[in-house]
Amino acid sequence: MTEDKFLELIRKHQDKVYRHAFYLLKNSEDAKDMAQETFIKAWEHRTTLRMETAHSWMLKCVQNLCFNQLKRRKFQMHLDEEEGETLEMLLHSYSYQTNPTPDEIAIKLELKQLVRQAVEELPPAMRSTIIMREFEEMSYKQIAEELKRPENSVKSMLFRAREQLREILNRLMEETEE
Repeated sequence: MTEDKFLELIRKHQDKVYRHAFYLLKNSEDAKDMAQETFIKAWEHRTTLRMETAHSWMLKCVQNLCFNQLKRRKFQMHLDEEEGETLEMLLHSYSYQTNPTPDEIAIKLELKQLVRQAVEELPPAMRSTIIMREFEEMSYKQIAEELKRPENSVKSMLFRAREQLREILNRLMEETEE
């Protein structure tokens, strides 16, 4: 596909792709980001993308990207209403700042240690699924194939594991405050 044809394709479908993302995410900025990601993926696949199926391909692509975004959001549930810390922040507690203060470094290290300790307290099957999903960023389907279990069983196990992990982290955080 030539660059001109590709740009024509984007102009033709950009509003529909954006609206689809906005409908799923209910956030304008996130929808713009997902639409842009979709167009980047379309550009990367331009040699195999066919004009007659491009519209449905882009809608499926933006849908998948939005679902992944929603999964990340869902995982960012608050551990405690008063705390404001999210489980994702604790699990991925690397600082993106270039010059963190010594206090920030110490807090991040302590949080990482608490998360590791909490994960270690999970039963082995739950620990394994949490590690595959949250640290190795495997999809539900990949985890199901790896564990030779139905995908819905994996989702249920992850839900229970996250609940238990939240309880353990709350307990550990209370213990460290004492």
